[in-house]
Formats: sequence, structure tokens, C-alpha cells
Amino acid sequence: MSLRTSRTRYLLAAAATLVALISAGGAATAQTASTQAVSAQSGGRPTSGQHTVWRGDFDTNSAAWTVQTDGTAADWRGWRFTGRDAWFAAAAPAGVGCDPDQDAPLDPRCFLDQRNQFSRSRGVIAVADNGIAAAKGAAVDAANPVSTTLASPGVPVSGQRELELVFSSHYRQAHKAVGRVTVSFDGGAETELLRYSAARISANGGGDVISGQEVVKVEVPDRAKTAVFRFGYTSNRPQLYWAVDDVAVRTPLAPLSGKAKATTLQVFSDVQGEGLPYLDGALDLLHREAPKAEAMLLAGDVISGPKENNQEQQVQEYDEVSSIFAAQKHLPTLLPAIGNHDVRSSVLTRKQQVDNFVAFANKWGAKISKPYYEKVVDGVPIIVLGAEGTGTDPKQQDISDAQVAFLTQRLAYWSAQRKQVVVMGHNPFAWTVSGTYGEFYGNGPRVEQLEQIIGRYPNAIFLSGHSHWSPTRRDWSARVRTTGGDPDGFTAINTGGLAMEFGPSPDNPWDEDSMTDRPESPSALTMAVYPDRTVVRAFDVLTGEQINEVEVANPLYRG
Repeated sequence: MSLRTSRTRYLLAAAATLVALISAGGAATAQTASTQAVSAQSGGRPTSGQHTVWRGDFDTNSAAWTVQTDGTAADWRGWRFTGRDAWFAAAAPAGVGCDPDQDAPLDPRCFLDQRNQFSRSRGVIAVADNGIAAAKGAAVDAANPVSTTLASPGVPVSGQRELELVFSSHYRQAHKAVGRVTVSFDGGAETELLRYSAARISANGGGDVISGQEVVKVEVPDRAKTAVFRFGYTSNRPQLYWAVDDVAVRTPLAPLSGKAKATTLQVFSDVQGEGLPYLDGALDLLHREAPKAEAMLLAGDVISGPKENNQEQQVQEYDEVSSIFAAQKHLPTLLPAIGNHDVRSSVLTRKQQVDNFVAFANKWGAKISKPYYEKVVDGVPIIVLGAEGTGTDPKQQDISDAQVAFLTQRLAYWSAQRKQVVVMGHNPFAWTVSGTYGEFYGNGPRVEQLEQIIGRYPNAIFLSGHSHWSPTRRDWSARVRTTGGDPDGFTAINTGGLAMEFGPSPDNPWDEDSMTDRPESPSALTMAVYPDRTVVRAFDVLTGEQINEVEVANPLYRG
């Protein structure tokens, strides 16, 4: 059995989400999409700290974007608005078998040129796709180049000195293709803000941007009242594309004061036996980078947990982790989430395994009685979610009504206190962080319910493990908007893992596989929580180098 197929996954289908996406796609038109102009006080938000000035997503119909495409009009030639899944369907090859169980090896066209790896996309997106256009009969060549521009309506900028244009971007670099983002104020000349091209000095480094988020500084001239942002795409090749989602304009955070004090946390996940050789190095690294950490968060899969494990064997696995912890001189309180590997023995009952997990957690200071709980660490609320070992309804995925009520009540409480809240669970939500486009991340109805609750709170940061995808990827963190949730969404962060790294499958575009063609890349994170923001840094455990960073504003903060 392959490593890919041996991994435990939650496989319940997210039917309600798919229905919503299909409905959204059907409502989109080729020349109009949604924008939502909002004031700095939208939703009662304070004006201090970072706040959204304007949202230009493509899912609602409060205002209109415009599209201008030179040359002959044809289906998919130039920017258009489409449901995400409708885009994938349009790119699927006709008359080619793409079932990996029946058609191996798959035709390269089945891999959709990585369109489906736009993990952070949801609902309706804007796409300029020459590959689909050419496949549907449009002429795209040197004599018939595509030049297309997507333009926002006027964005109110009065009284602002500096803003940030933020958008999700999924771009494949075709030869001589150029993507440009520009701004013009009050009908004036365009100023280029960002350029994608084959040149290494471009924002894309001359290559692809896979499920990325761009944050672009925008200087606002004195007395300027409105700004128009344009996304221009030119190419003379009948291939590849640029897709955009979740466009917003926001105020930047002020630089951190030299006197600013943070609560620091250490974070890692997925020890799983295979990660044991890296655990002591990870703990040394975390102590070096966050020596005064108030707590250590472990996002699940403490042990490997083979299905044949009996009580003695499972406890022995926990003891192996504990022995490495015991060798550390400076170990903060451990706050773990329960993972699927921690409860996958077919010999023990689920409750026995949950009890073993709780006993391990308490040995290292957690002081918990069940797998879901809340701890306040130096004023920072941390909410941990997880399977309970008592459920019988598979639709609930071993998460009780009591846990749902607990999450609902605690998030509401801390939001009323204007606190940024760390929520941690082992499994990521579908279509959020790296790799979650895969079929193996089809979340069940109870997990979707948890996501919907978290989606109401833009001050929530959700940490997950399970994926083993490296934080080097652009979508290791993502802003996630849910249907009916807060328009700014919540922040999801992938913690990577100490055990084997995974990435896109070479055999199936909707699956993953272990990264056997490169050295292991165990990772760990630090979090510095300030009143107005949280700074999350990702590190390579083997080299000790920082590999990524994200700054997450607390939109409820009042200075």
C-alpha cells in the first residue's frame, strides 16, 4: 500500500458547500461581478488598527466591475467571471479518461495545468484563461494576441495616505505573457503596482504564483477621492491563465513600537513516530526563537498510532515523546489537539484512546479533562477542538453538540472583549490552506458547521496540522470567507509537520503524495500575539532558517 493511500482521511462529502458553489457560478455573468464598498466603520469596526476600506469580491452584486478585451470576442477569451468548479469543468479534457484507478498513467491534460491547486479560491472568481479559450476555438497567437483588462469601480480613498491592495492570485507564466496591476486616481494616469512576467525581477520571479495572496502598498495622493484598480493580462500563447479572487483595499498596520510586548507561543504538529528524530531539534529551535514562550501548541498526531496498537503499545508511543520532552530544560506548558493518528487503533475503543491522549497532555501541564477545551495564556485565549471518543453519529464526526455550543459561546465572548483568538484543531478545512483542494479534504457536515461558526469572527486564527504540506508554500496561510460569515473572513494557518512532508501527487491531480524526491523538511512555528496583531513565523527545523511569515491584524482592536 502506498504512503498516500495509507494516510487516514475524513472522506465525507461537502455536499452543501458544492451546491452553494454551483449556485454562485450560475449567477455570475461574463461582464459584471460583485463589489461591496464599505466605510471604515463597516459593521461597527473601529478605525484604529487595520480595517477594510473596500471589498471587491465577485460573489455579490452590490456594484460592477468592467471588462475590456481587445480583438475578436469569443467564449473564455479575456477576463470572465465563473464559479470555481465551473472553471475546472471547462478546462477538463474532452474524450480523455481521467480516472487514476482505470486510466493510469493519466493523460497530462487531466492535471488541469494546476488550475485546481487554487486552494484559497471559493465561489465566483475572475479568470483570464487562454488555454480554455483556445480549446474552444478562439485564435490566440502572435497575430491574435489577447489583451484584457478587469477594472474596479471607483474605490473611496478620501483622507487616506497609504492603503494596501490585497487579492488572491493564481497565475501560470506563459512565454511573453504579462500580468499588470495598476491604479489611477480621480481619472488620472495609471501607475503600475505589480507586474508578473517571465523576467526574474517581476513580482512572480519569472515563474508561477500558485494560490498566492498579494499585498501591495498603494500611496494615495493628496486630495484624491477615488481610485480605480485594473488587472491587465496580455499573452499571445494559447495556454495558461490568471485567476483572481477576494480583492480588498485596507489600511496598513502601523509599524510595531519598539516597546510593544507580545505573548509568545511555540507551535508544531504531526510527530507521528516518523518525526521523533526531529523533535529535539524542533524544541531547541523553538526555544531559541521564542525563549519566553508561555505555551507550546501541538496541532495533533502526537503518535503514529498503528491500527494494531494495544494499550501498552499506545502508551509506549506517548512515552517516547515524553522522554524527549523530559530532556528539555525549558519546556513551556503543552496544549495539544487530538489528531486522527491518536485515535486510530482498531484494538482499543475510541474512549480508551482519548483517555490516553488526555493523560499525556496532563503529564505536561495541560490540565484538561477532555479533548476540547479553552486556556487563557497571558491574556491570550486559546480554544482547542477535537474528536471526543463518545460519538455514535458519523455525520457528527465524533464532535458533540456540547462542543459546538462551547465554540459558539467562547468565540462570541472573546469577540465582545475585542481579543484575537487562537483556535486549534488537527484537520484543516477544505479549500483553505495548502493541499486542501484535494478530494481527501472533503469535510463532513459537523466540521463544516465548525467552520461556519469560526467564519463569523475575523479575529479568529485557526491552526491546523494533518496535511504535512510545507509552510514554504504561498497558501500556507489563507484568509477564508464563509457563506453568511464575516465579510473579512478568518485566518487559517497550516502548521506543516515534523513527520514526512507531502505535496501534489505526480499520478492524480486531486491527490497528494510524499515528497520522496527531496529531503525531509520538518517545520515549526512561533506566534507573537500583540493587542493589535499576531505575527506568525515558520521555520525549517533542519536548517533553522525562517521560511515564511504572516502578520494577522486584530480588526476589533481599539488603541
